[in-house]
Amino acid sequence: MQLITNYFEYMRNPEQALKNLIETPSFKGACWGYLSAAVSWVVFFNVGDELGVPAFLLKVLILLVAELTIGALIASLSSLFLSFRGKNISSAQLFVLIGSAGYIKGLFIAFALISAAWPWASLGMLAPLAMVLVFALQLSYLTLALRRVSQTPVSLGLIAWLFGFLPIGILFMLPAVFFVWMILLL
Repeated sequence: MQLITNYFEYMRNPEQALKNLIETPSFKGACWGYLSAAVSWVVFFNVGDELGVPAFLLKVLILLVAELTIGALIASLSSLFLSFRGKNISSAQLFVLIGSAGYIKGLFIAFALISAAWPWASLGMLAPLAMVLVFALQLSYLTLALRRVSQTPVSLGLIAWLFGFLPIGILFMLPAVFFVWMILLL
């Protein structure tokens, strides 16, 4: 019920709702956002598959741990960058903010349902569009939320988030590049 109350509070006054979220960072509240993101990923990539309950729960658990770990790394790197720029915002506050942005990944479920409803709109064609759209929305939400909470300029907020996102993206892209490279050499 608290989740619905927070949603309507955000719709009524976004700036005050974000300040309340940041002033009293709640690990439990952040985990709900990360859990929402993990469930959205699993539904998005497994739509149409005959996935059993144990496999679904295992995938959600693995992705929840990955979301929490990545969120903590991004929050700490972004907080480090902001500290160097003279902004006083803790990594715990940014971790909670990233968790609240996890609800945006619920749009993945909408794309999965569209691809399940219309066979011609296969997820293979929708997946790149969906991922770019959702990540752009998430990055813009995080940047604007940082501006509202700590009066950080939009450009500085965007750079701070990218300072956290880019190393994580590179960390995941390097194994993929080497894997493709090894396949091409065989």
